[in-house]
Amino acid sequence: MSQTLKFLGRGSAFNKTEVNNSAYFKKGSVLVLIDCGNGVLDAIKRSGIMKGVKKVYQIVTHCHNDHVADLPAFFDYCNDELKIKPYLLNTISLQGGKVEKLGLKEGRDFNFVEPLSKNFKWVNVLLVPHAKDMDSCALEINFNNKKIFYSGDCSNIPFDIPNYDEYYLDCSESGNKLHMDIKKVKEIIKKNKIKKQQVFLMHMESQRMLEIAREEGLKVVETVVAPEKTKISNIKKELPKEAKKVKEGEQSK
Repeated sequence: MSQTLKFLGRGSAFNKTEVNNSAYFKKGSVLVLIDCGNGVLDAIKRSGIMKGVKKVYQIVTHCHNDHVADLPAFFDYCNDELKIKPYLLNTISLQGGKVEKLGLKEGRDFNFVEPLSKNFKWVNVLLVPHAKDMDSCALEINFNNKKIFYSGDCSNIPFDIPNYDEYYLDCSESGNKLHMDIKKVKEIIKKNKIKKQQVFLMHMESQRMLEIAREEGLKVVETVVAPEKTKISNIKKELPKEAKKVKEGEQSK
């Protein structure tokens, strides 16, 4: 089974060699982009995916920097260079003034659109646990006659997820409490009676995670732009506090 969603990046904030995790799908002249972290705008420009695009829908699973770092620049690119005012999916992940903190303003930089509204029927949003200060949004995507589950960043999936055609699950190394590790992913696969060929892992914390996934017989998403061709800056200093503590604890062992 080949992946339906396409990816500009598949890395987490700790991964210095991969673009931050970002998926997309296109239907005609419409682009739907999931997250826009560090390196994503450069990957967008290199990939050529904006050719022929007349409408952009942006989804943000949550507002940690590795998922929104390039969002203001991407919206500027849409408005100033492409002359397209993007739509931003209005979800709980954006509440509490998070959009304004990014320097973005509704009406000027983007317009809101509601999930499963008349104008946007492709995505339903599900709440999943992530960091202490921020929940995240999992996504239920209906595209090309497929029902797709996209976990977003989460420490667990606290509800059943049977009967999807494809599953895109974030996966971390053991000890990172903000994301599911291989053990948790395998538990979810078993609990929901999911076939391994339906599962695609994303949000790789390290290159070692690629090896671990393959050792378990699980696929990792492929990206449309080679990681080494995209400039990626060091954003570790902007990680959530609990993520820093976990990583620092691992390094001290």
